Amino acid sequence: MSQKAAGRASARERNPLELPEGINKRCDLPPEAYWHADRVNTPYARRTNYNTSGDDIRVGVNQFRIQSVAGRDVYQYDVSITPEPKGSIVYKKAWQTKVVQGKLAQLPNPWLYDGRKLAWSTNNVPGLKCEVDLGADEGRPGRKNNTFTIEIKQTCKVRMEALKAYLTKQMGWDNTVLECMSFLDHVLRQGPSERMHLVKRTLFNEYSQTKRLNSCTEAIKGIYSAVRLNESINSGGLGLGVNVDVANQTFWVGQRFEQLARNFLSCMNRKWATIDYDGMRQALLPVKIEVKGGGTTWGMSEAFKALRRLQNIRFEVKHRGNSQGPKEYKVRRLAFDPKYGETGACAKAVTFDKKMPDGSTKTYSVFQYYLEQYKARIQHWYLPLIETTKAGYFPMEVCEVLRFNPYPFKLDPAQTQEMIKFAVQRPQQRKAEIMQMVQNLEWDKDRYLAHFGIKINPIMPMVPAKVLRNPVVQFANRSTDPKMTGRWDLRGMKFVLPNKKPLVSWAFVIVDACVDKPTMENFAKVFKTTYAAHGGVISRDPRILMPPVGTGHDKIVEGAFNQCGNENKATPQIIFFVLRDKTSWVYDRLKKNADCRFACLTQMLQAQHVRKAQGQYCSNVCMKVNSKLGGQTSRIAHQGQGSAFFKVPTMMIGLDISHGNTASGSVSVAAMCVSMDKDAAVYDAAVQTNGRGVEILQPEHMHSMLGPLAVKWRQKNQVAPQHVFYLRDGVSEGQFAHVMEFEVGEMRKVFKEHIGGVPKITVIIATKRHHIRFFPERGDKNGNCLPGTLVEREVTHPFHYDFYLCSHVAIQGTARPVHYNVLQDECGLKADDLQRILYHQCYQYCRSTTPVSLHPAVYYAHLAGARARHHEDMATSDQVPKESKYLVLRRPGPMAKREGSETSSQSEETQPPKLLKPGSYGGRADAIETFTNTMWWV
Repeated sequence: MSQKAAGRASARERNPLELPEGINKRCDLPPEAYWHADRVNTPYARRTNYNTSGDDIRVGVNQFRIQSVAGRDVYQYDVSITPEPKGSIVYKKAWQTKVVQGKLAQLPNPWLYDGRKLAWSTNNVPGLKCEVDLGADEGRPGRKNNTFTIEIKQTCKVRMEALKAYLTKQMGWDNTVLECMSFLDHVLRQGPSERMHLVKRTLFNEYSQTKRLNSCTEAIKGIYSAVRLNESINSGGLGLGVNVDVANQTFWVGQRFEQLARNFLSCMNRKWATIDYDGMRQALLPVKIEVKGGGTTWGMSEAFKALRRLQNIRFEVKHRGNSQGPKEYKVRRLAFDPKYGETGACAKAVTFDKKMPDGSTKTYSVFQYYLEQYKARIQHWYLPLIETTKAGYFPMEVCEVLRFNPYPFKLDPAQTQEMIKFAVQRPQQRKAEIMQMVQNLEWDKDRYLAHFGIKINPIMPMVPAKVLRNPVVQFANRSTDPKMTGRWDLRGMKFVLPNKKPLVSWAFVIVDACVDKPTMENFAKVFKTTYAAHGGVISRDPRILMPPVGTGHDKIVEGAFNQCGNENKATPQIIFFVLRDKTSWVYDRLKKNADCRFACLTQMLQAQHVRKAQGQYCSNVCMKVNSKLGGQTSRIAHQGQGSAFFKVPTMMIGLDISHGNTASGSVSVAAMCVSMDKDAAVYDAAVQTNGRGVEILQPEHMHSMLGPLAVKWRQKNQVAPQHVFYLRDGVSEGQFAHVMEFEVGEMRKVFKEHIGGVPKITVIIATKRHHIRFFPERGDKNGNCLPGTLVEREVTHPFHYDFYLCSHVAIQGTARPVHYNVLQDECGLKADDLQRILYHQCYQYCRSTTPVSLHPAVYYAHLAGARARHHEDMATSDQVPKESKYLVLRRPGPMAKREGSETSSQSEETQPPKLLKPGSYGGRADAIETFTNTMWWV
């Protein structure tokens, strides 16, 4: 075995617990469900105390208490089908056949079914076995490959008493508790799913509130619900709750398929905005392409390639009349084959053989068959046919797209704007809608909940909370107390630390003549005055450059860098680019050229703001520019030369891994930000690719990223860190074990190797992807939580160390608190001190005059990762992208590493190229040093 193969095998042996086969992984399971129970019983930090320093308040929370669960045993059954089918649709159809339902109805108690492998009931039977014909219920018995054997076999007892014992700390986590959680998750949604549409965890019905985003997509409000463990055992609950929330999801608009195709093209590209069916016919015709070795063949047109994104849409056909009723199919692809020539695979070109009653065979075109068989004349016969997996071909116009077909692409700016308008709700409006959804779930009428003795209190609970005291924000010349407003004013404030070197070599570049030169000169004057008023040091006026319209973006950056450097006789310190609008690909190309070719700091400006030249906008830009030039905006006020937060030398580390669009082959990018000062206000960053879809930082990257930063920290602070706070973003409970074993394990090795010892480490996961919302009795003017609102009882884990903190002021909608999970706390801070550090440091975010919702270490890592995505080692074009970046599938590709999968290593074939370093193409040494030692990503 090779050394690499042995390493991968070793990693597999060390991997945390994978869930047993068949267990429902969509449950909100606690992190120990994914850990080896035989290695350590309590691998995660437990709560030892609560906060005592804040002001007491009460908040409503959208997690409803489960008051009782019958203690009787439930029998779990395995469902198997022979021959083994692909996908879950055959399982569902077999379960729903009259034969199976008839046998189940002979037993006295109801059954639950998860749609695939598991079923539950209080009926105690060894099992059932029968043959089913899936076509019999549709009036088409005896069809080939439609007969299966279904077997339902009892496998175990679900003992609900085990869950109660776990919640009261009488036993540790094991698979019996896991089975209870899986059962509860299914029994909760069984009743509603029989009368609503279930999409993953969200329920929709025909009366759900809807908003058109464009002619082919719509947003629909659904009901999210999930069973969660909580701390309600001392307040009238069992330690279980049901989290109910509003969930907004995007779907294809239900319409005839050819209408959807036309609308999709018109939304995708401006040149097709007014396309009609005749224009669509021309746009979809095959085009001649050259082949290797000479000659030509027929290939797909640009429009045809665009329509390939309509795959997997579910539709019904109704041309057969009412005798069989509507039947549902799924689009496999739009038919294409070069053999059909210039007409393409249309209804008149595609033929098939049909056996006649007299035994002869007749060849039909699809057009001819519909005309003779159904008396239906295909109007748009020239359009490509729809190909399904088993049912052959259908003309577009006989296909009716069903509602609740999920739209799997990233929303474009126009769709996003409409979605935000639809989704944003003030707290009282959201609370009222949640309560309406609870009524729609009809827990009191649910026959399954009643049968299993499950009672849920439909009244939103009020839970105890705290409002932590806000810090005083200190600038160089004065301090300000934001109090409960969560805002402060920059007017008259000088940055606590201005730019390290005076501004001597800098310039403003007008891209595509979006503003005139006098306007630019006026803005430059206002900006210079504003920056100087905030303490910025400026020794020379900036250069105003206006490259000719149409100049390539690489030439714009190169010309600006050289001209600014030559005229000032010094390496450019920062260059401002004025852009016409928010077109992202222009921004991306300018940033990539400046970063990777010249290691030149840049600041982008929008033309509309340059024209206005308002002081507040200039102040906001000054905060970013000052941080990029090595300065510091503000800090939390404290006395003396020490720190406002730490008694010993302490390092804050934030790590985020962002994932690109897997369908386009984009890589995952890891970004690590490390505080470099005693106030944890100034950060350095390291970025690198991290495979494709891999959520856990690979060991070699932990060494290459943290190692140099740890050395730099020690050199700058003249001491090694004694405490380290590791804040990790974006991982689910199922990956907590991976963070502890692979990331923190490697982190210890890095510290031992580079600074000679391992400091005490506190590991914290910061999560915003959850559905918990708070509705305070006393909030801000919009009804949202005041900044500093802390909830660590009732909705938190029964005994793990976690809490919810709302540190920001919500500008619109309902505030989303951050869920902090403390996985390990070697520093041993009291809850008051730890929560104060996390909250107060949110006031030190360098480019804001409000506290941010997420700890800055993680926030900066997210920004650095997004910026580093422009550093991928791939060709850059100055042309507008031919294919919209929004029309790339959101769902994970085959390389995605999911919970329980091997995350510690990848084969060499799947490792993407490393990111380009700043100044990769001949950048000046002084520019590279300046760039890498500042907050270039803000």
